[in-house]
Amino acid sequence: MPRRKQLSVNTTQTELLDITEKLRTGACVPALREAVKAWSAGGYKGITDTTRILLNHWFFTDHKLRTGAPFAFHRSQQEAIETLIFVWEFEKVRSRKALMERYAQNLRDVFLPSYDDFARYCIKMATGSGKTKVMSLAVAWQFLNAVRESGDVAKEYARTFLILAPNVIVLERLKMDFSGGRIFRVDPVIPRELEIFWELDCIMRGDAEKAPAEGMLFLTNIQQFYERADLKTQQEPDAMTAVLGQKPPTQKLELTDFGDRIRLRAGELMVINDEAHHTHDEENEWNKTIRSIADKTPLAVQLDFSATPRFQKGAIFPWTISDYPLKQAILDNIVKRPMKGIAHIVEAKSEYASVRYKGYLTAAVERWREYREQLKMLRRNPLMFVMMNDTEEADDVADWLRSSYPAEFGAKKTQVIHTDKSGEVSKKQLDEAREAVRKVDNPESPINAIISVLMLREGWDVQNVTVVVGLRPYTAKANILPEQAIGRGLRLMFRARGHHWEQEVSRFR
Repeated sequence: MPRRKQLSVNTTQTELLDITEKLRTGACVPALREAVKAWSAGGYKGITDTTRILLNHWFFTDHKLRTGAPFAFHRSQQEAIETLIFVWEFEKVRSRKALMERYAQNLRDVFLPSYDDFARYCIKMATGSGKTKVMSLAVAWQFLNAVRESGDVAKEYARTFLILAPNVIVLERLKMDFSGGRIFRVDPVIPRELEIFWELDCIMRGDAEKAPAEGMLFLTNIQQFYERADLKTQQEPDAMTAVLGQKPPTQKLELTDFGDRIRLRAGELMVINDEAHHTHDEENEWNKTIRSIADKTPLAVQLDFSATPRFQKGAIFPWTISDYPLKQAILDNIVKRPMKGIAHIVEAKSEYASVRYKGYLTAAVERWREYREQLKMLRRNPLMFVMMNDTEEADDVADWLRSSYPAEFGAKKTQVIHTDKSGEVSKKQLDEAREAVRKVDNPESPINAIISVLMLREGWDVQNVTVVVGLRPYTAKANILPEQAIGRGLRLMFRARGHHWEQEVSRFR
């Protein structure tokens, strides 16, 4: 394949900063990484003609966006999709057990799944590093092979796709990319010579039923497929397994639900789980739902995407095939650089959160003011996120911010999103939460602070966050809450070259 012209890079410095190999990762990742490097260097042996066209288009062709700006997929995205193609298409691994037996460095300490009836792989990517783009590449790869290759080959590939979000907040974020197939048009996903084969409709939850297309992608949140237990009778669950977001009304879609529509389609299905750390328990409702779907529809492959795919004791899912950790993303300038705002503050003894955490809150506001001054000429409005322990404390801190700093945080400039102890958004605030997700990055947005319980763990992936205040204990057994909390502020404000502001996010407590 002709290679794209490479920009000048200080190779020695890059290699010194590349700490990926030294970081703790999934059991199969080190061996897979070396195998994929050799396979790629050898010219991608054993792939279909369709896959070769796609790889050449994605990674070895110069691209420009409609704005005229140059575009290239990041090497972490390339590594993720290359590894997926290597495992599924070249190695033809179709179970987690086979994957681990072939690539795990030590099977003695590896968890062997009790359910293993279809291919399932996990792709670990730091928050803000572009896992949604890898999802789109995976969909295009499967679908175009299904419709373009010969019968015996094509029948193994999926032409129906189900993307599952853990809550409505994540669902709204994914809709921005997949509604109307936007991501497949904006990004250089489909090569011009394959556009004639591209007939894929993207159906969002709530959309009216359409006439079946050659390919169909369904996007919804997992609650569509099962009834939640009465949350009022439950104790607070482990923070990693809590599912955020108010369950939408249980009425069917206009004509039928997604499960029925998928069962009526011919061919294979691909299931993509976003924020897939929620699937750590093989017996939870999420996994049961997917197995139920697989009983009625042939499932080609399940892909789990997460920045923190860990079990309760902290081990990474052993079916992880690609790992792009946060530390490497920081070194590569793919995300903001996290800064520790305060080393230590003695908390006051008080039943009121605003008194107890006054030191942290005051320091956070001062840092937010610094960012505001720095960003004023760039027409960006910095945002402060505050995570509290319960809704009463959230209201108390919001009142304190509004009264103490009326010019900056008074009235609607501070938004409180109420959730219960499991992270469920209150029904009356659901529309307000959705609106905040869509518009909070706009220069005209009046919001300077968002305060909530658990809401910062996932889904609130806005670009203008510069200060994160975690006033909730980091006690999850999986040791992922600190990374998830700071993850809410990692997405870059500016992706184009030429700006002079060093992009960072400060964490307090």
